[in-house]
Amino acid sequence: IPYATDPAGNRLPDPELHPDSTLTVWPDNRIAEDAHYVYRHDEYGRLTEKTDRIPAGVIRTDDERTHHYHYDSQHRLVFYTRIQHGEPLVESRYLYDPLGRRMAKRVWRRERDLTGWMSLSRKPEVTWYGWDGDRLTTVQTDTTRIQTVYEPGSFTPLIRVETENGEREKAQRRSLAETLQQEGSENGHGVVFPAELVRLLDRLEEEIRADRVSSESRAWLAQCGLTVEQLARQ
Repeated sequence: IPYATDPAGNRLPDPELHPDSTLTVWPDNRIAEDAHYVYRHDEYGRLTEKTDRIPAGVIRTDDERTHHYHYDSQHRLVFYTRIQHGEPLVESRYLYDPLGRRMAKRVWRRERDLTGWMSLSRKPEVTWYGWDGDRLTTVQTDTTRIQTVYEPGSFTPLIRVETENGEREKAQRRSLAETLQQEGSENGHGVVFPAELVRLLDRLEEEIRADRVSSESRAWLAQCGLTVEQLARQ
């Protein structure tokens, strides 16, 4: 597909779709409109507003969406909102560390509340970002963690690991039997329990989690000089 561009590389109106256009360069290197949106910029050249473009001949119904962007004194995006019919559809706020790296993003989306009214969610969707110097290494939400490993001394991604938080917590959590085996020796190398003892401990852990420890399990613990409370803290 052929594209027409100005000397700065900005795409110009397609001559086939806009044969009457005489535009050969975007003033101040700022694109004012395209086939989908109309753009507005501030004195620093930052995008401040983006509005749905209404095609020629289409009756305007005032349902176009307008995107608003707000920045701090360091030219960092700190607030964004999308408006339709005078009501916010989405709002988001951004946090940065002293080095200017984005550390977190909070997003509120329009949804139906318990009373049936549409409003922004009370609890935001939160995304956290982790860095190694200027390299983004971690992106984590309530449901997913994405970690990126780079080639040594470069910004070239080498490995991307995406983990559901449920799986990550499962991988990090040790069973009662595993904990006791790991801590059961003085040299720190752990011990190996017989398979029958592991099964007993697994069953006991399920009973403790359900808060329904059987009298049989309590009697067995008493013979070992232990209590349910002691194991519940493991």
